[in-house]
Amino acid sequence: MSFIDPDHFLKPSRVRLGVLGFACSLSVLTYLDRICIAQVRGQMETDLGLHSTDMGWVFSAFLLGYALFEVPGGWLGDVWGPRRIITRIVFCWSLFTALTGLADQLLHLALGSAVTPLLILMTLVLVRFLFGCGEAGAYPNLTRVTSNWFPYGERALVQGAIWFSARLGGAVSFFVIGVLTEWIGWRRAFCVLGVIGMVWCVVFAWWFRDRPEQKPECNEAERKLIHSGTVPDHSEHIFPPPAKLAGSLSIWCLGLASFCVSFGWYFYPTWQPKYLDEVHGIGTQGSQWIAGLPFACGAVGALLGGRLSDVLVRRTSSRRWGRSLVGALGFSGAGLCVLATGFVHSATQAVGLLCLAFFINDLAIPPIWAASADIGGKFAGTVAGLMNTVGAIGGMISPLLTPYILTATADLPPALSWRIIFAGLAGAWFVGAVAWLFIDASKPLLGEPSRSPVSPPLEPFPYKTQQTDAITSGEQPETGVRTEN
Repeated sequence: MSFIDPDHFLKPSRVRLGVLGFACSLSVLTYLDRICIAQVRGQMETDLGLHSTDMGWVFSAFLLGYALFEVPGGWLGDVWGPRRIITRIVFCWSLFTALTGLADQLLHLALGSAVTPLLILMTLVLVRFLFGCGEAGAYPNLTRVTSNWFPYGERALVQGAIWFSARLGGAVSFFVIGVLTEWIGWRRAFCVLGVIGMVWCVVFAWWFRDRPEQKPECNEAERKLIHSGTVPDHSEHIFPPPAKLAGSLSIWCLGLASFCVSFGWYFYPTWQPKYLDEVHGIGTQGSQWIAGLPFACGAVGALLGGRLSDVLVRRTSSRRWGRSLVGALGFSGAGLCVLATGFVHSATQAVGLLCLAFFINDLAIPPIWAASADIGGKFAGTVAGLMNTVGAIGGMISPLLTPYILTATADLPPALSWRIIFAGLAGAWFVGAVAWLFIDASKPLLGEPSRSPVSPPLEPFPYKTQQTDAITSGEQPETGVRTEN
């Protein structure tokens, strides 16, 4: 007489929801630390003896470091696993967040009266460059986490939740840094943010594991759900063949779309408070809330965009157009709204259009990261890093050009100067929308086969049989990745 093992009947565990929680909290911290400097720009200029063009270099220094280390950071996540790399990333960026507030004081301790505004500027540029190097690789590794822990049919929604959290971090950053600055000054405010990030590192390293097979709490039913629709890959995780990268039209267009959206979008976390002040008379106090409103709208857009993309993939059975249609509509709509912003005269209309542009733009953000995971396959972190590297270059150029355009058009009314800037930003969005039409997320970089573009529903009570496949027998789907247990 045989007995049925209770483990034969399993409901899927929900460990991946905890993974999503860590991914979302990381995303909040990323944008909180990245954007807060825009809110205290004016006070930093006054206290440190800097000018707007100087701060343009400070803003762009972050993006230069970010661009240089995105691909290495994503590749290391593919090779060593995201747990190691994300822990190091967050520790490094938290350290340099704190040093942003301490840079001039450390210089005064070391050099005394020999400190000049130029030396402070050079040090601040270096610190923000290293901050960018430290933060690089965060989102490529989150893309790797998405690929490891979530099935195809959930990936865009997961990316939507991650970017919802990012925009939420951006929305509250203006308020958080404003309140902290009022209480303890902008220098100590940066230190507080750095400490929060270091605490996050400790908790993450203790709880997280790279793959479902390494987490005992993740049962077989959940692992089977996660791996449904894919074929396990047992090959080494080397760098993708350069010829494959160079020969992929989708990779080129992913990069172009990322460059264009970053070129336009980086107006928000850098020069938006200055625009609101110069054209509409909204000073620092008022902009704590108003400058954060577009980010809040973007949070909603990201969540809806991820859900919309997954629904389109399921209903059309086309991963290509389920990603690309949302991307093209999002970028083109954002460009139209930003272009219109330059022609309105009231603060309410301007803020409303900027919020609408952000909302429509962020419909397309989860699909671009989901497409990177789909196209990258086992190289998801590397491809996402490459895509975001090109985007960071666009983001680096835009904040640097803006103050020079304002200086060159100083004889014009401020509204007209900003109209010229908005026209350039909108043009970038339109080019990005066209690039989306040539991105095919249904064709992985190396042509790895998949059983289905959509994750099939899991049976309510899957059971074990004598003949189990590689996944249910405990074989790891990607043994080429070296990770920590």
